[in-house]
Amino acid sequence: MLTRARNQNILRRLICAPQGRRYQHNQHVVTPTKIYELRTYAIWPQNVKDFLNLTSEEFHLRTSQSKLIGYWTSELGGLNEVVHIWEYDSLEHRAQVRANLAGNSEWIQRYFGKILPWMSGQQNSVVSVIPGITLSNSVEKGVYQLQTFPITPNQLEKSPTLIEQNSGNLLIGAFQTLHGNLNTSVLLWKHPTLSAATNLVFQQMKSKDWQQIANGYSKILVPHKVSPLQ
Repeated sequence: MLTRARNQNILRRLICAPQGRRYQHNQHVVTPTKIYELRTYAIWPQNVKDFLNLTSEEFHLRTSQSKLIGYWTSELGGLNEVVHIWEYDSLEHRAQVRANLAGNSEWIQRYFGKILPWMSGQQNSVVSVIPGITLSNSVEKGVYQLQTFPITPNQLEKSPTLIEQNSGNLLIGAFQTLHGNLNTSVLLWKHPTLSAATNLVFQQMKSKDWQQIANGYSKILVPHKVSPLQ
């Protein structure tokens, strides 16, 4: 609840900030110190069960190398996909982790080498948390929703109803793309039910802010057992 109240207060200040002003918190310009990698794997339908079972058994080999924020399977807006978010101190940190994994025979033999034939595609992007927005570590179980809008944080600031929270919706994180589809904002929501996720979209669609957006994308995600966010 403290995180929800803090995020709402911060969002209110951002929305009321003069146009063109950089986001500030406690009178100091906030510079992101972490980067996050958003990865999406498309799995061949016949291999989804094996992929998820092996992940349950062996994914500790991966999480021992860097911090996993969340790991989900797609329910709506994507089929036979897994979506995961990783935290790194920098791109150099990420490169070092990737190098460590490439030289880890146990990881390759027990997991990575096995899943490669099961994947039909991979996508990734590097994002940072929008300055001033707290990344929530909510531990209660729920339904997740990943929304992607082709707008910058400055444009998002002018569209308050897109990030408005209520008693049923919790904004887990708000990100801006650094590498991938640029000028894109990514919102990660948590809802108590699937209906609450749909209600959020209906509420957004009623607003004038929605009319200013050319397009966007929404996915409903279900946490996998390895995910810290449940």
